[in-house]
Amino acid sequence: MMKHTIACRPGCFDLPLAQALAELKRAGIDNVELDAPADGTYAHLANLAKDSGLAITSLSVGAQIDDLDQLRALNRVIDGAQQIGVPVIFLAASLKQASFDDGVALLKAPAEHARRAGVILSLETHVPFAHNGATARRTVEAVGSAGLGYNYDSANIYYYNPKGVDTVAELTKALPYVSSVHLKESARGEPESFDFPVFGEGIVNFPAVFAILDAYGYTGPYTMELEGPLVDGLPLAERSAKVRACLDYLKSIGACP
Repeated sequence: MMKHTIACRPGCFDLPLAQALAELKRAGIDNVELDAPADGTYAHLANLAKDSGLAITSLSVGAQIDDLDQLRALNRVIDGAQQIGVPVIFLAASLKQASFDDGVALLKAPAEHARRAGVILSLETHVPFAHNGATARRTVEAVGSAGLGYNYDSANIYYYNPKGVDTVAELTKALPYVSSVHLKESARGEPESFDFPVFGEGIVNFPAVFAILDAYGYTGPYTMELEGPLVDGLPLAERSAKVRACLDYLKSIGACP
């Protein structure tokens, strides 16, 4: 396999950010996806990560794109990402009232803003724009900007779609547009289930996911998103053990050294 950029979201520790970053580093993580700072202190965020020995491989933001204030805030996140040299913004895009087609039209301006800034907005595997491969492809192609891509989430495919969907098959449908990846396990592929166990203890075919993306030439970040009962309410030591167990699984399949 190719060399992969493996990152993690710090929310799995439920700690103040500086402490969470230190725990990630102790667990063997070198890269991180961070929430965009609400106060706009991007340089401070970058320094905090650097001081912890971590590289920010993506920023994360949610936006109801038919809300003008949130759309303006998204543009500020794009500028912040450009400021600190982060190339990917994980975007959980939603709509308050607008139709899908109107939402696509609203995505065009921020996508072009991102393209000009050398940043890509990466649509979360989430309704209404990218909950499966076909929908993600439809959205990205309709927007038609290199500033918009798809954040493939290996477990959200099961969460947001009817029973029987296959995460690998959905990946192939949107493969040309994958700009970031969230690694997450699904216990049984049940819709709307928060049972996201340690990698390798569910049904996600992680070796196939990496093989398909490698063959296509994808080189973006793979971010571990560990959430739900897997970590909620656990002592810090047990949360750290879950992070290490997922990382050990990735090592066992050759996805990281």
